[in-house]
Amino acid sequence: MSKKLINCDLGECLTPNPDGIVMSLIDMANIACGGHAGDDESMVNTIKLAKENNATIGVHPSYNDQANFGRMSHDLNTDELFDLIYSQVLHFQTLCHDNDAALKYVKPHGALYHDMMEKPEVLDAIIRAIQAVDKNLDLVVQAGNEDYFKNFGNNHNGGFLHEVFADRAYKGIEMLDRGEKGAVLDSADAIIEQYQRFLSEKSFKIDTICFHSDNLASVEALQRLKHA
Repeated sequence: MSKKLINCDLGECLTPNPDGIVMSLIDMANIACGGHAGDDESMVNTIKLAKENNATIGVHPSYNDQANFGRMSHDLNTDELFDLIYSQVLHFQTLCHDNDAALKYVKPHGALYHDMMEKPEVLDAIIRAIQAVDKNLDLVVQAGNEDYFKNFGNNHNGGFLHEVFADRAYKGIEMLDRGEKGAVLDSADAIIEQYQRFLSEKSFKIDTICFHSDNLASVEALQRLKHA
């Protein structure tokens, strides 16, 4: 089985807060930057926690919609999308610099992530915003759709990190919609089994596997994998 980096969405101001437990169990921290969750205090605290645990730091931008946790799509034009991503990523990068930390990648959250995968104009706006902040930042995208990104390669100096989800149910290479029954795996055994299956996947490119910190079964799975 080949090594895949583990990433997790953190800094989401959850109660109880799983970040202290999870950060030592992962390779990459996707830190909420105010769109769906978080504020300057939570961002700085999570950046420092990632540094302490040698986790690679990523920013997790979203539609500005904390009421819906960023899981509702918004109809923005390309200029509005650019401004949305640029402002969140730039502000987060500034906080990283202020705390002697390095921002390495961008992973959109929730509805913005899904819109990026379905609407080329959204992906283009995200890439342009990333390039305007730092041309070397990687972009985390959903695995299994490599052809979709070929037309954007010349516009993106950073790389694409292809991602699957250990704790989301799939039909083929597509995740089930969160509204469907069984879309979120709630058993640590099932999550570990799917994680191990993705480690052996060879039919499409996988760079990183996501576990969600707001899923208690995922946190348990991470702990068990760490001590296996």
